[in-house]
Amino acid sequence: MNSIKNILIIMTLLTFSVACEKEKDNLDKVSNASGPSNVSATFDITQDNTGEVTITPTANGATYFMVLFGDDAYATPEKYGINESITHTYAEGVYTFQLTAVGISGKTAQFEQELEITFLPPQNLTVTIDQDVTNPFFVSVTASAQYAVIMDVYFGEEQNEDPIHAMPDSTVTHTYQNPGEYIITVIAKSGGSGTASISDTINISEANDPVNLPINFESFTVNYAFTDFGGVTSAVIDNPDPTGINTSSKVAESFKSEGAETWGGTFLTLENPIDFTVNNNFKVKVWSPKLNAMVKLKVENLTNADIWYEVDQFTTTSNDWEEIVYDFSAISLEEEYQKVVIFFDFGNNGDGSSYYFDDIQLVPGNLPTDMPIEDFEGTPPDFTSFGNIADIEIVANPDQSGVNTTANAAKMFKTSGSETWAGAFWELSSPMDLDNYSKIACKTWSATSGIVIKLKIENSDASVTHEVDITNTSANAWEDLAYDFSDAPAADYVRIVIFFDFGNAGNDATYYFDEFSLTN
Repeated sequence: MNSIKNILIIMTLLTFSVACEKEKDNLDKVSNASGPSNVSATFDITQDNTGEVTITPTANGATYFMVLFGDDAYATPEKYGINESITHTYAEGVYTFQLTAVGISGKTAQFEQELEITFLPPQNLTVTIDQDVTNPFFVSVTASAQYAVIMDVYFGEEQNEDPIHAMPDSTVTHTYQNPGEYIITVIAKSGGSGTASISDTINISEANDPVNLPINFESFTVNYAFTDFGGVTSAVIDNPDPTGINTSSKVAESFKSEGAETWGGTFLTLENPIDFTVNNNFKVKVWSPKLNAMVKLKVENLTNADIWYEVDQFTTTSNDWEEIVYDFSAISLEEEYQKVVIFFDFGNNGDGSSYYFDDIQLVPGNLPTDMPIEDFEGTPPDFTSFGNIADIEIVANPDQSGVNTTANAAKMFKTSGSETWAGAFWELSSPMDLDNYSKIACKTWSATSGIVIKLKIENSDASVTHEVDITNTSANAWEDLAYDFSDAPAADYVRIVIFFDFGNAGNDATYYFDEFSLTN
């Protein structure tokens, strides 16, 4: 009997212990939760000379809000729920509204807005409408007016649409879903009954630019007009799996419907015939729900379907992006090919599966493993140093051993007290081929390990840049480093920037770098 009691006591203690551990875990999760973000509020005002303002606070990760309206210097913050609209009556004047979002962990984030309350009718309304150059479906509106408290903006895409309430001089944006003509209306309101309004018509044109290689489906002006056949439906959509080798925004989807033909597929017609004289391999990123599914790539003449060439490849993974290479080196250069055709799971009837493809590009057939950039053995490049370090020198290799036995190397002396971001750059005579190579390899030498060696690439005016950090692992020896630039945005990169011990001020340390090349 006693043994049974002892067992029950032990089981109770174990249950209590497990419960305590779970409670501790829950408390740890709460205390480690991040604070609120994107804290903001929208405002509206009644036009009846009462000064009643309706405020709707918003935030990510908030559990409640604390509010100071700004019209009482001795007021204490008032608490409001996350889905609660707030009304407050102001007299004429200028006030600073303060909103504090409180998260589950007690962490906070704040938002402030100046409110100028007046009952005079708005005057001198001006409205600026900007249509994005890259994406003409994306429109921004900025409005200002004397005595205006709130701007109501209507983008005209829907009947009886609710306005967007905006503060004077702020910018609101909208993305139209379909081409057409739309009337944008801005109404300036104060606390009185008077208003001022301006309406203007904007034209959202259809995408009508022709398709050319490479094809990445990111353009809003290119008409990706798929021609589908055999029970396949294709369209440009948001990337359903922006991971791995393909984090781009847009991709093409081919939906092979239930019972679709074994040869069902889709094609795009290019503006001009494909030039296979130099580049004769295709690269295509594909996503398939099936392993070992045939993905056929074919090119055809614009008007004669009997002139074609095709290559078969098979997926080597499932539910993940992979890049497939198609060898078209045996294609006849006497013919012209202007259609690019792709078939998924060729040879099998459709079963309602979706397949995705992206980044169709023509590349050289026999790429070398490495493409040299600079080895400092010939005429040295023109370096530019910055951050108060010494000029870069080309010197005899101080340690001709290990992975680097070349004669010369570049020397960087990071002067004591120089900036944490000090470094140097040089420019190349032509852009780097990051379409065919994903990494930049180089050799570095440092007397200390565990420092950040940052490599950055820029286009000619530094309007497009991308940088990668690597922490070195060797001291007093040459080390091979390979920087992955596969996520770099598309640009003509002609400038290489290097930083040693990034994040720390200079301490009279000497570093060496050498043997830059493109590699995969």
